[in-house]
Amino acid sequence: MPAVIVIILEFLGLMAKNPIVQKVAIFGFFFGLVSFTVDFFISKASGNLSDVSQILVLASYLGFLNALKVVFNFLITGFIARQVLAFIRS
Repeated sequence: MPAVIVIILEFLGLMAKNPIVQKVAIFGFFFGLVSFTVDFFISKASGNLSDVSQILVLASYLGFLNALKVVFNFLITGFIARQVLAFIRS
């Protein structure tokens, strides 16, 4: 049984050396982190949306704010992942 665990860990170590796997793992981790953070702040701000303006209420209803959330998630996560990988390479 311990030999099976060692083989699995060696396989995972071999996969971790692959640059594509590294990029996907780092991007996935930071995308989840940024998504959670943005969702948290949007949920805090959406309660006060009706007090600010009717245009923001309409934009929220039509999904414009959700689209902005997705775009910002990809932009921020791509930047963070690129910076982390550049730091690892140097």
